[in-house]
This record gives sequence, structure tokens and C-alpha cells, in this order.
Amino acid sequence: LFTGHRVDDPGRKTPRFPADKENVAREAIKDAVAKEIAEAGEIAFGIAGGASGGDILFHEVCAELGIPTKLYLALPPDQFIKASVRSAGPQWIERFWRLRERLPERVLAESEELPRWLQEKPNYSIWQRDNLWMLYNALAAGGDNVTLIALWNGEAGDGPGGTADLVEKAGERDAK
Repeated sequence: LFTGHRVDDPGRKTPRFPADKENVAREAIKDAVAKEIAEAGEIAFGIAGGASGGDILFHEVCAELGIPTKLYLALPPDQFIKASVRSAGPQWIERFWRLRERLPERVLAESEELPRWLQEKPNYSIWQRDNLWMLYNALAAGGDNVTLIALWNGEAGDGPGGTADLVEKAGERDAK
């Protein structure tokens, strides 16, 4: 299971993933996946979203290493691009569409509006729901053999449902 920062939006006050650090991020992800292969012997498959930055890099690295991945989107592709890809530029949009051409895809919801039964939950969003959805799917498929790889600066996120949230939730459920 992968989670990671998106490429910084233009004008971001505190940088997390500057666009010029893509190669550094790619190598960090590749090293983490290679380490997991060395420790586990193999990786059955990877799960990640499709956001610009860490998610797309994870899928690309896994393809290079011969590891199948599954693309999990919180929203239908056009809405997802607007929320999580477009601000990084047209090259990331093109890479997103290439992923969709070759990977199995699952979509969580038709809009950012939460189901009625979740709307009263305080400080809860489609993005937190998406994190839990991916985590539970990984746990259901892998049981005790789920590893979370995170491209993360170790700090709290900009809001609920980000990288820090999934790192916390995975740890609470004993993922490596």
C-alpha cells in the first residue's frame, strides 16, 4: 500500500514536494520497494491512488520492477484530475491517463459528498474515506502481510485525509 505527497501546488508556502525533486522522490520510492522485495521475497501487488507526485511515481516504479498495481481513485477520473492532478501540470495529467490505460481501476464515489450516514461524522471527508478504503482493501487481500510505503515529510498534513492520516490509520491496524 502506498501513500505520499502530491507535487506542490504553485505558490505553496511551505514546500513538501517541489516539482524539481521528482527524481529524488522516485529514487526514494524505488529504494523502499526494493527493500520490501528483499525482506519479503516478493510483492504480490501494490495499491495506490493516482495523484500527481508520489502515487503516480509508485505505480511507475512498480511497473519498472515487474510488480502489478491497482489504481484506486476517490472520485471519477475527470473529478479526480481536478482535485489531485491538474495543478502539477499537463505532463502529470498525461501520466495519469497512461496509468488508467494499463491498470485495473476502482472508484470509491461519484462525488465528494459523503453518504448520508457519514455526513454527521466530524472532520471527515472523502479523502479520509478513500484512505480507509484503500487500507481495508489491502488488509483484506494481505492479512498480516501489508506494508505501507509513504513518501512523507513526517509532519501533519494540510487537513484530514492526507498522507499523515493514512500513516496513522495503517499503524493503528498493525500494517508494517
